[in-house]
Amino acid sequence: MKGFLKGLLFGSLVGGTAGLFFAPRSGNETRKKLKKEIDEAAELNEALDESLKNFQESLTAVKQTAEELLVPFLDETDKAVRDFQFQAEPRIKQIEQQIEKLNQSF
Repeated sequence: MKGFLKGLLFGSLVGGTAGLFFAPRSGNETRKKLKKEIDEAAELNEALDESLKNFQESLTAVKQTAEELLVPFLDETDKAVRDFQFQAEPRIKQIEQQIEKLNQSF
């Protein structure tokens, strides 16, 4: 993604510069327009860098939050499964005994 943005910025600069050189303007006008284009490109680059920095900070925060929540979630899930197994075992044994009785009676 970063390479794409650099390519986009470079292509914009090259295209803008080529357009300026082939435009029917005086040298002074062309230099002013070129300076304006370069300033706009620099501002765009700064805005992209700031957006990337904000995205990276947000990603770090999400990762940290996930790490903080994942361990308690897994612990609670494990506890719930163990509790269910503890409660289900006697019932499963009763069902198995009933099935055995039914099989013996046939």
